[in-house]
Amino acid sequence: MDAAIAGAASLAVVLPHACTLGGDCFALVHNSGELHGLNGSGRSPAALPTNAKPEQLARGPLSCSTPGVVGAWGAMHRRFGCMPWGDVMQRAITLARDGVPASQEFVAGTTDYLDELRHDPGCGSLFLDGDKPYRKGDIFRQPALARALEAISVGGTDEFYRGWIGQHVCEMIAQRGGVLARSDLEAYEPLWVEPLRHPYRGHNVCVMPPNSYGLAMLLQLVALEGSRLREQALGSVERLRLLMEAAEAAFKVARPLMADPAVVADRLADVLGPRMIADLRAALRPEPVAIAEQLRSHGTAVISVADSEGNGVTIVQSIFAPFGSGVADTGTGIVLNNRLLGFSHIPGHPNRAAPNKRPAHTLNPAMVFKDNRLAFLLGTPGGSGQTITLTQVLTNMLDLGLDLPSAIAASRWSMDLQGNFTLEHDMDPDLPARLAVAGVPARLAARNQRYFFGSAECIAIDPSGALTAVADFRREAAAVAL
Repeated sequence: MDAAIAGAASLAVVLPHACTLGGDCFALVHNSGELHGLNGSGRSPAALPTNAKPEQLARGPLSCSTPGVVGAWGAMHRRFGCMPWGDVMQRAITLARDGVPASQEFVAGTTDYLDELRHDPGCGSLFLDGDKPYRKGDIFRQPALARALEAISVGGTDEFYRGWIGQHVCEMIAQRGGVLARSDLEAYEPLWVEPLRHPYRGHNVCVMPPNSYGLAMLLQLVALEGSRLREQALGSVERLRLLMEAAEAAFKVARPLMADPAVVADRLADVLGPRMIADLRAALRPEPVAIAEQLRSHGTAVISVADSEGNGVTIVQSIFAPFGSGVADTGTGIVLNNRLLGFSHIPGHPNRAAPNKRPAHTLNPAMVFKDNRLAFLLGTPGGSGQTITLTQVLTNMLDLGLDLPSAIAASRWSMDLQGNFTLEHDMDPDLPARLAVAGVPARLAARNQRYFFGSAECIAIDPSGALTAVADFRREAAAVAL
């Protein structure tokens, strides 16, 4: 746990466009034979205007929920950490203070969002070199963030939620027209929750419950278990059709439940029960399904850590879109999330935007067990496509018998805002036409659309206890032995 939190805090420094202290996280923790889920997402501000327009919740000072990631790190450390809290935070402090070489992902993010960064004085000051993006390898220092991390390392998470850091952030957001208040921060608590579980091919797959999208992953697997997926070759039209129709049906059934857990609590009692599975079977027809967020490059980072005793943790953390709300505080080095983009604007929808409410969350850590033993820890960035990516990786292993590197490297597909299917650019150029004949029209992505397909990371634990870690080549990632 100490390693996971230290790594997560370091990612918040080196990938500030993706997962700063102004974001959220979800985590699965397997410790001493028990599985725990932590919902580190925040609620919308209590003063959120009920007449806020969709575009105001998509970007800008009204688009942020209460940041949950710092509180979640603290909750995990208090329950499972061994090292002193201050020691766990030291590496992240050093990286922020002394600087790191600007990564390819950070440079790409600043280049893609250059006009928006220039528009916000905080973002421009913190993340641009003068008025231009950093070049890959340039040393990128964040002294204000280092001071904030140092304060958190000494005073604990209260320095963020009840101290000067939160005060500074709230004063800045108020000056820009936002409504996030000290009282929102002071009321924040992460939620320890029971993970969702469902069997697949002799394994037990575990994900986070709503407001996470994790349910959609389990429903895809439920739809596929009764199919002939394992008889279909990798990349074949029939395999792709089965996977795509399973995703369509899963999102159709899951969408009404992907909302604040307090809002859908009464419906979660029957989650993955006979009625829901019957609804899933009925939905297994190729119908367009809209996903409640834009499929653009997203700001998310994943870290998984496992040890030789069968313990493990996967943390997925994010500020949603790159640079989140596009509003940053120069005094603390923190850019705030734009998680209110995840709300629905359909009247009466359980995920309808409202004050004091957690929006639907795309973050989806996953763990897989075999004979009550932790076998796989999985996670990926990729917005609403996270469940789709992990379903493909997992079925590549459990249905086709691919080894872990091959399962992650295999070409993938995803689904856009309108429910249209997109194939990775290196797939057979004849596939779109053949899929159209099979009733599932698809298109090939452009080469620069790699963000659509995630960057899956997985640790496999052999029955002997041997660990194998694989990081996806689609983005900058690494697998290391400590």
